[in-house]
This record gives sequence, C-alpha cells and structure tokens, in this order.
Amino acid sequence: MSDFWFYLKEGINHILDPEGLDHFYFILSFCLLYTFKDWKKILGLVTAFTIGHCITLFLSGLDMVSINPDHIEALIPITILLSCIHNFWVILKDKNTKPQLTITYLILLAFGLIHGLGFSNYIKRLIFDDESIVLPLLGFNVGIELAQLLIVAGFLSLISIVAIVAKKHTKWVRLGVNLIITIFVLKLLFLD
Repeated sequence: MSDFWFYLKEGINHILDPEGLDHFYFILSFCLLYTFKDWKKILGLVTAFTIGHCITLFLSGLDMVSINPDHIEALIPITILLSCIHNFWVILKDKNTKPQLTITYLILLAFGLIHGLGFSNYIKRLIFDDESIVLPLLGFNVGIELAQLLIVAGFLSLISIVAIVAKKHTKWVRLGVNLIITIFVLKLLFLD
C-alpha cells in the first residue's frame, strides 16, 4: 500500500508543479464559467477529464498506444486554447448561458485522453519494469484528481469572493482571467 501513497503523492505533485502550469491553466479554463453552486457539475467535469487521461495512461503503460511526445506536447496547449475560445464565446454571448454539459463532458473526456498521453512518458519513467502498472496508475490518477479538485476549490473560492464584492463585474473578471490564460497558452504554444 505504500506504493499507492507514493504514486498518489506523485500525481498531486505533477499537477501542482510550477514547471507544469499547463495543467493549472486547463483546469481553470474549464471551470471558469461555473460557481460553487455548480459543484456537482464541476466534479463530473473534473472526473471526465481524469477518466480520459486514466484510459490513455493505462493503454500507454501497457504499450498498446504510443504517440510521438512532441505531437502530444503541441496538442496539450491547443486543448487549453480551444477551451479558452469556447469561454470567450459563452461569456460574451449571454451572461446566464452555461455550456451544454453532455457535450462538455465528452470534450473533457477527449481532452483527458490527450493530456493522459502527455503524462504517459512521465509515469513510465516512475514505474519499474517488473512492477504492475495497476496500483501505480491508480494512485497517480487519484492524486491527479485530488490536486485538480484542490485547484478548482481555490479558484471557485476566489470567483465567489469577486462575485460578492463586485457583482456587476464578475463577467469582466472571468473575461480577464480567460484572456490571461489565453496569453500564457499562446506563449506555451509559440515561444516554448
């Protein structure tokens, strides 16, 4: 069981690593349109994303899927950029519009598949050749899920405070945050 805890911590550290801010940006981008009242929806969205990358981590860990890491590293910022473009559209269209959940779950599941391939090289380096992949990947994915939920809770707390303090300006704060994420992602995409 100590292996499980080791990999759980690795999953948490991997998401919260300041060197890997793409995870952070992506999480913020897909929860930007919600509030604490939507916690069940957000839990579902985070879980859909985790299920997606869990699937590709397992397939990659079993050497059933292998894609050039350079292609995946290019696709990850593109998924974040697509999420930000969607946010701009939703925020500017109508202040009360929320994205259709079924489509959003499927998109996050698909994006999770891509992000999971990005994690796969990292996790393969951690797992020893004679070690079963089940326990390490389970621990790693639980750690990822917990770290993502921690980020979501922190961000929603911040947005809730903004909504209380500056009710009329919440839309503009969301647009500003989305613009900042977009700028950072464009930097990742074109300058890194």
